[in-house]
Amino acid sequence: MSDTNFYTLKIADVQPETDTAICVSFAVPAELTDKFKFIQGQFLTLRATIDGEEVRRSYSICSGVNDGHMRVGIKRVKNGKFSNFANDTFKPGMSLEVMPPQGSFYTELSPENSKDYMCIAVGSGITPMISVIKSALDTEPGSKVTLIYGNRRSNSVMFKDELNFIKNRYMNRFQWINIMDYEDQGADLLNGRI
Repeated sequence: MSDTNFYTLKIADVQPETDTAICVSFAVPAELTDKFKFIQGQFLTLRATIDGEEVRRSYSICSGVNDGHMRVGIKRVKNGKFSNFANDTFKPGMSLEVMPPQGSFYTELSPENSKDYMCIAVGSGITPMISVIKSALDTEPGSKVTLIYGNRRSNSVMFKDELNFIKNRYMNRFQWINIMDYEDQGADLLNGRI
């Protein structure tokens, strides 16, 4: 049974991903390392008091299981109480209440596997996929991953630099197909509604 208690973690880093999204890394103290060990595709529930009200939101972990850190992506949502609070106020050193990883959106990985994975994401839905992609490619040297990733415009692509790094690192094992809603990609297949 999973732990549904909240623990105080410090924010280690906050990086902008796009004009409307941030990536938040957490410092996990040694005594909580086992509680916060995660499987690719899991999420964290964050809790904060905003304008006197307790607000909880769940965000997918966007780190690979072997990255040595734990982070989440938070996209600003119109009238989103927590997402706006996070994008406006989160800073390194700030304390936040965090529930240990939850969720079962994963497949078992093994170095002996030689599989073809297909990941499909739109917008901020890339966050759990980043974890799945990085973990699968790192853990299973014989496996390949194809990502079909839809966005409105190229400036709204979350983790663009990281995806380019993954593409270059795993050149023969990772294929990334972009589909844009509002920008011409040079082929009808890669344009249109997402």
